[in-house]
Amino acid sequence: MNKKIFTITFHASYNYGSCLQAFALQEHVKKLCDGQCEYKIINLRTNIQKNMYKNIWEKNDIKSRLKRALLLSKKKDFFLKKQSFESFIQKKLDLTKEYSSLEDLKQEEWPDGYYIAGSDQLWNLKAEDFDWANYLEFLNGGKKISYAASFGPVAQSWNDEEKKRIKKDLEQFDSLSVREEGSFNNVKNLMGIEAEMNIDPTMLLTKKQWEETIGEEKLYSGDYIFLYNIRSEEYIKLAQKISKELDLPIVISTYCNKLELIYGFKKVYQCGPLEFLNLIKNAKLVLSSSFHGTVFSILLNKPFFALKGKDDFRINTLLKKMDLENRSIDIEDYKEKCKKAFKIDFAESERLLNEERAKSNEYLKKALDIK
Repeated sequence: MNKKIFTITFHASYNYGSCLQAFALQEHVKKLCDGQCEYKIINLRTNIQKNMYKNIWEKNDIKSRLKRALLLSKKKDFFLKKQSFESFIQKKLDLTKEYSSLEDLKQEEWPDGYYIAGSDQLWNLKAEDFDWANYLEFLNGGKKISYAASFGPVAQSWNDEEKKRIKKDLEQFDSLSVREEGSFNNVKNLMGIEAEMNIDPTMLLTKKQWEETIGEEKLYSGDYIFLYNIRSEEYIKLAQKISKELDLPIVISTYCNKLELIYGFKKVYQCGPLEFLNLIKNAKLVLSSSFHGTVFSILLNKPFFALKGKDDFRINTLLKKMDLENRSIDIEDYKEKCKKAFKIDFAESERLLNEERAKSNEYLKKALDIK
């Protein structure tokens, strides 16, 4: 009889990394089971999350109206982007029926099976679309597992009530796995135990597997720097300096700040998850302040710099694990590092990655009772 495996994660955020890590864990677990399992992603899409990911033409606050004035010529691209994300979510992910809340999930009669609290910043109470369902609070039975779950990029502070609730939830898990040192320390401080530390699900799939998913057609012709920035003006200014130093144009797929318009960055806003990968694959260099932007640069063996990467728990842990700490770049060292922008050997990181994959496979097999 096929075992039933369910995962809860941020699969429906209009965020490249969130969608792609959900897809990667799905594909990898199904492969580990050799087809002998029924795998479903619990399709929780709260109203908060849906409102959060409306584009600027679907919102009516002052900030969105100002952005609309700046980006009027790109209106069609923003709706195409939404279509690309929805197409990926509906066609590439194996979903349950849709649920809107923790209470909604509690009304369901969940079968005996394996329930994975998947990766991404699932346990970050500061995330705008956080929900206590991410701690599997809706379950009364089944085997509770986490895989590479994260509390977020920076140190967390909780009040006593939050600490008590998190600790109570985590005590119900049969197997605990987190993604980075900060999350590892959170579990240790809360519970006095050491969780497994495993790689992000996206890293479970090989370069070949991802390239087969991406396809061959280029989205942007010519040499370019792909910038995936989810932070502040400081990162945009640093990217602009690197662009001038290397004499390469910058391509962006998300609107972050008006500076991107002032600096004349090339805009490819219609990108969904697969188009995002395409832009990384075909870039001359990737600049990213995002964890998953850094991950996919490594996976696709693409020269990259993590913008101020040492300041982010997740990115810093990743660079350490992959022996690529020298790929963090800052305003103080960018000129020196630009001299070696394209000199990067992925042989050692590939070896280390294979070791991490083996370790993560063993964890998942044991947690899911796969022989």
